[in-house]
Amino acid sequence: MTERLKSDMYACGLSGLPSELSVGTISYRLVRTFKHDFFAATGLYEPAEDKIPEAVCAHPLVLKVNRRQSFFGIPLNWLGRRLQQHEIKILRHLQDLDQVPKLIGPWGKTGFLYEYIEGCSLDEKPEIRDSFFDELSDLIRRIHEKNVCYVDFNKRGNILAGRDGRPYLIDFQISHHAGRRGWICRLLQREDCYHLLKHKRRLRPDLLSEHERQDSYRRSFWIQLHRAVAGPFRFVRRHLMQWLYHHEILQSDPETQRSPENDPRRFGRSAKSKKPTQTD
Repeated sequence: MTERLKSDMYACGLSGLPSELSVGTISYRLVRTFKHDFFAATGLYEPAEDKIPEAVCAHPLVLKVNRRQSFFGIPLNWLGRRLQQHEIKILRHLQDLDQVPKLIGPWGKTGFLYEYIEGCSLDEKPEIRDSFFDELSDLIRRIHEKNVCYVDFNKRGNILAGRDGRPYLIDFQISHHAGRRGWICRLLQREDCYHLLKHKRRLRPDLLSEHERQDSYRRSFWIQLHRAVAGPFRFVRRHLMQWLYHHEILQSDPETQRSPENDPRRFGRSAKSKKPTQTD
């Protein structure tokens, strides 16, 4: 029973992501797992140098595999397919923007591939140039003009400072695309703007105008309602995660890149984990 639970708590089971994959004539090898939780596993793949055809320029790729593991015998690959189709649809709609992942295409029944964006997430506290948040605001504006609401903008791990210093967005798993800009779309887009100002206040408060500073503290009714509903859920989840790590049902994989979202230490001292290592 315990072994079954250990496997079923992960999107790809204990086997994780494939160690190798092929795209056309190019072979790739897994070099890092960014994240592996109940809903999805995401990893970085680099070209196998001994298997690259001559005159071919191969870029590192990211493979995201949504839920394919059953849960105590209940098939959930249908959920993985829905998540795959939804995110691919969003990304295809945004492919004319150069600050979102460049989609390669579907992989298997629940996964998809996109080109790796070199940079650091805001969770890693990179150096943020003065124009960064203005550029991020412009990126969000262009996304909103396409009737897309990012929705997951509260997570700093989804916002990258690229190697060129520009902002990039990844992980459109729960983003919303509306056929027209109705009230739900406008509401969600306002929350995107609120979270942008909150990040700016916490990371570059010196750049905030007084008006922006006031807006960054102005939580809407919907955010307050969400926090009231999500609070008890987070309390239960935290204690559940503590128990799962304490009984080693969930594993602290030292090869997985940690963030505040997936670092076992955030679930209390009972979590058995090694001190995170600094990434390149």
